[in-house]
Amino acid sequence: MCAPYLYAQIAIIQPQVIVTLGLPATRLLLDYKDSMGRLRGRWHVLHVPEGMDPDLVPPLAREVMVMPTYHPAYLLRSYTLENREKVWSDLQQAMAHLGLTPG
Repeated sequence: MCAPYLYAQIAIIQPQVIVTLGLPATRLLLDYKDSMGRLRGRWHVLHVPEGMDPDLVPPLAREVMVMPTYHPAYLLRSYTLENREKVWSDLQQAMAHLGLTPG
């Protein structure tokens, strides 16, 4: 229900990268039905859904890249080295896309 406001905020901020935390956020921004295991670790492009009120949701100035990753609550429930490495890899890809290096 609040999606138009989120898209409006994204249009105002014009981020280069969005890291979605968990499946609901990922599915909202990407409109995919795949599992998080299939979505995470790969870049996707945000597309504002057609039919959004142009007065409420201004157009994006450029493509916004989206990197899905696991939600922190999932990591707390499934706290394994493998899952932590996956999330860290996703975050490193986002940092590299922005020209940042982990420190």
